[in-house]
Amino acid sequence: MSSRARLIAIVFLIPVVVLGGFLLGNLSASDDDAATGSVVVSDVSEDEEFAEDFLIPAGTADRIDAGEEVEIVPQELVMETGESIRIVNDDDVGHVVGVFYVGAGETLTQRFDTPGELSGECSVHPSGSFTLRVVEA
Repeated sequence: MSSRARLIAIVFLIPVVVLGGFLLGNLSASDDDAATGSVVVSDVSEDEEFAEDFLIPAGTADRIDAGEEVEIVPQELVMETGESIRIVNDDDVGHVVGVFYVGAGETLTQRFDTPGELSGECSVHPSGSFTLRVVEA
């Protein structure tokens, strides 16, 4: 399977899995979340300050398809509870960053409310994976 076909498959499958997991996680959030490793997230407005801010530039998917190793995000990122992240995707293709899917031309913003770890595939790191560790502030 070509990297382009794999990316397209991921683009269509990940949002379904992520959205389902996100909805189920928010519906069943409890004091046990930190113990089980899940992370409760909440939306933030574009006006807020972000502890981490990443830009996926236009042409990123083309660079990856051409065999270039693209590193937009680190393989592992450690953030504190209460901090927020923003990922702006200026590319014409959606990208996966761990458990997050950022569609073409879209911006993802999230605040992390509880400690834990989120790991998954990553289309914008040469390793193909991204882990976000949220620690208590």
